Amino acid sequence: MKFWQSSHTFQHPWPTVTQAFWRKYPNDFQSSVYGTDVIDRFVDSDGKLHSKRIIISDWNIPSFMKFFFGETRGYALEYSVVDPVEQTLTLRSQNINAASMFAMREEISYKSVGETTKLDHEAKFLFSVHSIVDNRAENWMWGTLTEAAGKGLMAMETITQKVEAEMQSALSAIDDMSVETLRSVDNFASDARKSIDSSICDARKSIDSSICDAEKFIDSSINDAEKFIDSSMDSLSSDSVNRVNFSR
Repeated sequence: MKFWQSSHTFQHPWPTVTQAFWRKYPNDFQSSVYGTDVIDRFVDSDGKLHSKRIIISDWNIPSFMKFFFGETRGYALEYSVVDPVEQTLTLRSQNINAASMFAMREEISYKSVGETTKLDHEAKFLFSVHSIVDNRAENWMWGTLTEAAGKGLMAMETITQKVEAEMQSALSAIDDMSVETLRSVDNFASDARKSIDSSICDARKSIDSSICDAEKFIDSSINDAEKFIDSSMDSLSSDSVNRVNFSR
């Protein structure tokens, strides 16, 4: 049995790196990985996301091993847990097929460290094919795992940058929407003020016109009343003179 380990620090926050992790396969750097298939996923009472996936890949085994393995396509079972509170993503995986001749277990963790994310990757593997090939096969696996891990880091960095660009684009779109919304609100408020001012002006004109008409009506009524009174007084004076003349 051989042990392998590696670590790396991503200069990106944990939420961004974990988004990139779920979008890792397929990628341009690891063409040997065909893809993944989620077979179970749930959130527990503590808010942790549990996932179980099948990872399908091409082992690209050397010629001296093909006689024993035959099938070159590999299937691994991956079990992961995402803790959004502690900001950790931990996963374990193990090969499913060829388990009687070969066993490989991996443990990987992504942990938030300030504005960065720490990756720890450990693996142990054992071949039990034949004493003639076991040690040679384990050395091959060591080199293969080291190369695959390096390609995996390049893929993660590329995808992480893509995620950040998408997030920045989304934020810019939101900012543009906010500016446009504020502009629309300002225009609406300006139009409302203009409408209110116009209504007030019209109301004032209507009130002034009504007052003016009322004043004219009152003046006219007063004039009519004065004329009526004067006419009545003249009539009374005439009647009084007539009565005096008649009495004589």
